[in-house]
Amino acid sequence: AYHYDVKITPERPKKFYRQAFEQYRVEHLGGAIAAFDGRASAYSAVKLKCSSQGQEVKILDRHGRTLTYTLEIKETEDSEVDLNSLRNYMKDRIYDKPMRALQCLEVVLAAPCHNTAIRAGRSFYKRSEPGKAFDLNDGYEALVGLYQAFVLGDRPFVNVDISHKSFPKAMTIIEYLEQYQRKRIDKSTNLDDRRYKIESFLKGMNIVYDPPACFASAPRVFRVNGLSKFPASSQKFELDGKQTTVAEYFRSRKYNLKYPNLLCLHVGPPLKNIYLPIELCRIEDGQALNRKDGANQVAAMIKYAATPTNERKAKIIRLMEYFRHNLDPTISHFGIRLGSDFIVVNTRTLNAPQIEYKNKLASVRNGSWRMDGMQFYDPKPKPHKWAILYGKIDYMSVVDFQGMIIQLSRTVNVCLNDNAEIRNYLDLRELDSHFLDLKNNQFDLVYVIIPNSGSVYDVVKQKAELEHGILTQCIKENTVLRKCNLQCIGNVLLKVNSKLNGINHKLKDDTLCLLKNAMFLGADVTHPSPDQREIPSVVGVAASHDPFGASYNMQYRLQRSDLEEIQDMESITLEHLRVYHQYRKSYPEHIVYYRDGVSDGQFPKIKKEELSGISAACTKLLINPKICCVIVVKRHHTRFFPNGTPSLYNKFNNVDPGTVVDRTIVHPNEMQFFMVSHQSIQGTAKPTRYNVIENTGNLDIDLLQQLTYNLCHMFPRCNRAVSYPAPAYLAHLAAARGRVYLTGCTKFLTPKEEYEKRLIV
Repeated sequence: AYHYDVKITPERPKKFYRQAFEQYRVEHLGGAIAAFDGRASAYSAVKLKCSSQGQEVKILDRHGRTLTYTLEIKETEDSEVDLNSLRNYMKDRIYDKPMRALQCLEVVLAAPCHNTAIRAGRSFYKRSEPGKAFDLNDGYEALVGLYQAFVLGDRPFVNVDISHKSFPKAMTIIEYLEQYQRKRIDKSTNLDDRRYKIESFLKGMNIVYDPPACFASAPRVFRVNGLSKFPASSQKFELDGKQTTVAEYFRSRKYNLKYPNLLCLHVGPPLKNIYLPIELCRIEDGQALNRKDGANQVAAMIKYAATPTNERKAKIIRLMEYFRHNLDPTISHFGIRLGSDFIVVNTRTLNAPQIEYKNKLASVRNGSWRMDGMQFYDPKPKPHKWAILYGKIDYMSVVDFQGMIIQLSRTVNVCLNDNAEIRNYLDLRELDSHFLDLKNNQFDLVYVIIPNSGSVYDVVKQKAELEHGILTQCIKENTVLRKCNLQCIGNVLLKVNSKLNGINHKLKDDTLCLLKNAMFLGADVTHPSPDQREIPSVVGVAASHDPFGASYNMQYRLQRSDLEEIQDMESITLEHLRVYHQYRKSYPEHIVYYRDGVSDGQFPKIKKEELSGISAACTKLLINPKICCVIVVKRHHTRFFPNGTPSLYNKFNNVDPGTVVDRTIVHPNEMQFFMVSHQSIQGTAKPTRYNVIENTGNLDIDLLQQLTYNLCHMFPRCNRAVSYPAPAYLAHLAAARGRVYLTGCTKFLTPKEEYEKRLIV
């Protein structure tokens, strides 16, 4: 294949680049077949006869406007792409990934999808059929898309899966206000009371402005900046050197606004004052917005997307039939043909460990175990002073709640005083004074009953942990009033015991999978949503300091939002090693590092920056532990569809917990495996992919797999195996807590200054 650089001017609007290239291909390349990536690269299986000069093409947008683009296409310096490298990398035992060939084929594979679907990332979303849209509320609908990517196993594969994404519904702004903001629109309607919600929804969105018929002009697309300060009847702008209102302008052009009291949309370049009446605007369809879904959309989406394996497989096949890859001339031109069925792989199922409590052993079945009559392995024996703070619920419900905690804490052997100090709080200021008083009186733990919604949780954690240094356990009013049973209290006590530095359970010693004197390290970085890049990223790092991998110390840091690698790894590791030595009176011989939240292209950076930081910390302490770094990858689209049908015990027909795949679909040159360690509660289980990028202790792959599976049973907050190892899971929670510390802040200093303002007391 041959690779070409494509330069298109003007640079905007980019969404018509593909249409312009197609016109150029027909007019100036004699209809030669080429695959275009929509930005700046094109590929062809034969050499193209390109002109050295830029050539002009004219296209029509969907509203009938003529757009003119100039295209200049020339061969890249190293234009030949060897597609045979995909066939030969196994045969010749050359294991460097043929990245250029993969990039070329991904562009080719996408060729049949662009005309019939909306692209977002590597997925192509099919528009919903009339009357069959799945409404996510608040103005969004869910679309189902086909994810597709080339991956390398023992041969090249196309990884296909379904993906789900929310899109704003195509409708008029008036329809949006009436349906989702519950506003009855008439001449007197005022939107000031809903300004924030409406602006949050529309900001950054493309809208279509349909001029009145008397204007005799075509519709235009604009980007929304926000809402105007005043309604159309009084919002002024400058026209020919004079101030006029939006309503007056339209009246002067023979159109009277139906709803002059509605606010206008501020659109176009932010510094220009372009205001459009809401009644003449509609939301453009097919917009893939890069924004975070709200809680309502997430809940509705999970319900919609959670399907059994058989159903998911059928959906993928239907989408493959819809896009008809094998009939596409571009794909055929490159000599590619997709197989008609999924690859079959061999799996192994690891043995689940036994769970050890103080008085009994528990057996794991289908990824979970029961704790009936069992006591926590190592609760702290000192009786703890504790209190309950409550807001607007009745006092007797709080007394009942206290009684259930006392009853169950004795059963599971958590040492709490016989009675709690129960206090009421009316507002956050009173809550603050209670924390101060309880800390001065040496209380160990405070249960805080918080409202069912709002940001009280974030404020409680900020005040308790950053200002007063007191442990809190929040619980919602609704839980206390309606869901408060022994099982619920048992789950709360799992969290409480681990917060009090107790050990809930350990694994029964397994001589085949025992690393003596090992520290398990987990790390994660959470980033702000793409539309909030001024907010720093939060680093969370957890490290074990006991012989069982059951007790962890947490560290968090703030850093620039564009960084994925952890900058401060050396100081974080030093602190964790100090805590480890404090508890164990020695330093670890092994550090097993589980790093979450990293894409494949960032592995070298992690190796260079973070592992260097860990090594530097060890060098400072004059120790040389063996380091094993395992990247934990959850954001991928590999799924396992077992044969068989759903049953009473496996209603979604997933593979069994402990299923491992380390052949066929993994790259032969990488120490890599897929594992499903959990029992999926709903939908198709997502396996976690583990990439071992450093292994100075030469740990055996079988030992590493069993060790990883065992650590999935060590998450202290539930009696079930989780989907990835406890150190990485706890690091994620540490990063999430760091994010809570930022709530309420609108202007940010440097990440270091912000962190120093939020040191944990």
